[in-house]
Amino acid sequence: MKTTFTRAADFQQERDFGQKISATFEFLGTHWRPLLKCLAYFVLPGTLLAGIGLGLMMNSIFNQVTPVLQGETARISNGSMPFGPGYFIGIGVAFIGGIISFALLLSTVYAYVRLLYTDEPAPLPQPRQVWLEMKPRLGRVFLSFGVLGVAYLLLVVVLVTLIALAKVVGVALLFLVMMPALLYVVVPLSLFFPAMWLEDLGIFAALRRSFQLVAGRWWATLALLLVASLIQGTMSFVFIIPFYASMFGKILKLPVLSSDVFGMVVQCLYMTGVSFLYVVSLIASAFQFFHLVEQKEGHGLLQLVASLGQTAAPAAANSAYSPTDDGEY
Repeated sequence: MKTTFTRAADFQQERDFGQKISATFEFLGTHWRPLLKCLAYFVLPGTLLAGIGLGLMMNSIFNQVTPVLQGETARISNGSMPFGPGYFIGIGVAFIGGIISFALLLSTVYAYVRLLYTDEPAPLPQPRQVWLEMKPRLGRVFLSFGVLGVAYLLLVVVLVTLIALAKVVGVALLFLVMMPALLYVVVPLSLFFPAMWLEDLGIFAALRRSFQLVAGRWWATLALLLVASLIQGTMSFVFIIPFYASMFGKILKLPVLSSDVFGMVVQCLYMTGVSFLYVVSLIASAFQFFHLVEQKEGHGLLQLVASLGQTAAPAAANSAYSPTDDGEY
């Protein structure tokens, strides 16, 4: 029987690797309409903002580089800045739009799942319900971005310092020491937002929880993330094709394809498509979270045991005899 993923028991299960991938796409196959509606309400504006920023940036690059490729060096500005103000404005707009869209993306997805994580079968969440679930927690999400950003900057400072001290072996130190250390931290962080949202934890409690769950299951978590990312990347390739059309249109000066408006539309389409497809990785991380919680703590099994004997016994009924009949001996 196909799982509907409308109650906690549908999520609180141990699943092997293949079952987690299957559950990810079963969930998306069941909920894609209401979830897509929620993404359109809350995530689309941020992705469009990021796409406009990328469009400004890429148009500025192509408009400067294309004359060089065509040998028209006389058209290149001799100023000190290689790109115009549109390039730097685009970087800022893309950064702000990217942060907003990603925060709202993971908040929308996990708020949606949280509404389904109930003891009794829940109706399909609507945008208003998702917003009411998201609203009180958005401050915590953006604050967590700040905390993780500061931690990343501190890591960069340590990395640069070690490279400066190592001098000649700096590159070797980067790849042999720092990159594995960074990867070791990134894998548990994939469960940071599921822990924060699905168990309603604070920032540091969610950090501890994610590392606790991944302990002893690091490789399995990494493998799931890699496969989910590969599937997601393959699906998102279709949104890269218009980008190449815009690039070659600029170089070859093709009508329509070389226009800045087309370049802007292409980047908006790319950002929206890639962001929406990132739902695959977010849902896969959620199922890994539920799997590890069930494997280590058995919440679903404990609830099943606790429910035994709680329901009323079925009443016996017979069309020929009533409870007061003596029957035949």
